[in-house]
Amino acid sequence: MESTQMPEPLRQAVHQLVSEVVMNCQEVLRYTEPDVAHDWQRMTLYRTTDAADTMNTVAMLIAAYCQQHAGMPMTTLASYLQVRQQRSRDASPRESDRQEIAGMLGTPPPPESAAGAHRWYSAGQGYAEGGLMSEPDEQQLFTEACLHGLRARLCDDVDALEGYLPPHVAELARKIAGVLEVPQPATA
Repeated sequence: MESTQMPEPLRQAVHQLVSEVVMNCQEVLRYTEPDVAHDWQRMTLYRTTDAADTMNTVAMLIAAYCQQHAGMPMTTLASYLQVRQQRSRDASPRESDRQEIAGMLGTPPPPESAAGAHRWYSAGQGYAEGGLMSEPDEQQLFTEACLHGLRARLCDDVDALEGYLPPHVAELARKIAGVLEVPQPATA
């Protein structure tokens, strides 16, 4: 099977859909802020599942192209789609999810006999202690600021950043939004 460039219409669709995912991810972050605490559960679940569904659409469009136009065998396609990792939201939260939340919130740990549960509990503790990394994650800060800055620029609401973001994130988001501003032509 020969490798070719992604067809332009597919590339454009992927860019549009990934941009939609970015907007949903920004809204997830927005609904974690204290000033919208009244609706955080509903809206974060809506937007995270919207983002997941949109990314699934991206994967399936690329997979359809690979199968129909590039002749990729189904076994290869299944491997690339990582179907063994696939998980349905219909299955509800798993025990590992419950143990991770328990670790985040500091509730009692699972019994010693619970195989693997301590690993998830410990991961939850890692989030509670400021993240899984021991040092502040600059990439995470930058990603969050990019999402907020992009959204603020698109909505022409850069001033609102100060109202709901921690000051260091708001400052970086404002800088990013400023870079995204379309320069006006000089008049003589």
